[in-house]
Amino acid sequence: MAPQVVALGAHVLDILGRPVTHIPEGQGGAILDEIRIAPAGSAAGTAVGLAKLGLAVASVGAIGEDLLGDVLVRALQSYGVDTSHIARKPGVQTSASILPIRPNGDRPALHAIGANPHFTMDDLSWSLIESAAHLHMGGTDVMRGLGRRGAVEILSRAKAARASTTMDILGQGSPKTLEILAPCLPLVDWFLPNAEQACRLTGAHTASEAARAILERGARGVVLTMGGDGSMMVTAQESIRLPAHEITVVDTSGCGDAYCAGFVRALLLGWNPRECMKLANAAAGLVAQGLGSDAGIVDFEDTLRFMREVPLRPGDET
Repeated sequence: MAPQVVALGAHVLDILGRPVTHIPEGQGGAILDEIRIAPAGSAAGTAVGLAKLGLAVASVGAIGEDLLGDVLVRALQSYGVDTSHIARKPGVQTSASILPIRPNGDRPALHAIGANPHFTMDDLSWSLIESAAHLHMGGTDVMRGLGRRGAVEILSRAKAARASTTMDILGQGSPKTLEILAPCLPLVDWFLPNAEQACRLTGAHTASEAARAILERGARGVVLTMGGDGSMMVTAQESIRLPAHEITVVDTSGCGDAYCAGFVRALLLGWNPRECMKLANAAAGLVAQGLGSDAGIVDFEDTLRFMREVPLRPGDET
């Protein structure tokens, strides 16, 4: 059976440790409670969440011919992700990040760009794209090997095959990035960056202003994640705010990717946008309670239970 969802874009291997209160000087050391390795990146991280939530998913992107890449592939496969469409690139390392997680869950990053920009249109299987029920473009802002029109062509072929589409970004965002992404947006059903990225993309001062500016570029709907403040959805017809769940945060790595996975899972079930936000919110809340982007989510039923039983933070749902 062909994968129901394709997650195309950035693949990163995260090396995480917690809690990190400071970096020791010189040759000094520090004892941590936990160190883990986890598959991450706006495509690979989302693919893990999708697989845990019960979907058949293929992850598409580029990694190196190195041990980091071997570990990343094995990790993805352990969750049931189809890795047969990940290109192995000689002469470059797999993209990786070292994440010293602070006691409050914040995650400064030390990052090696690696193979992500080396994925090209020649690495792509069009039959895979055209057989998918849904295409998630995750981090194509760092996939320079696709060229200026590659993402547009991929989205166009997916839409012609009647797939639904979502998009997220990996970088911090800038007006220049928005200009590059702009031709894609009319082909994107739901654009799902975080609020800070959206403001940097558009130059807006508020999340709501940023969402409206992105809508004007052609996206059907915009969903902005806002950490402990929950998330916001803006379409031409409505605006919805949803508080985050009341949880103890361990690590925020991968929460945005989990949110995307939950949203896509609900979307493919035919849920309305508000209900899609709720499942996405729950998936992100589960991931935030463990270390790494692959933490927290057990399966679809457990995520539903969490969504229904765990209270939201104080704040109005609108």
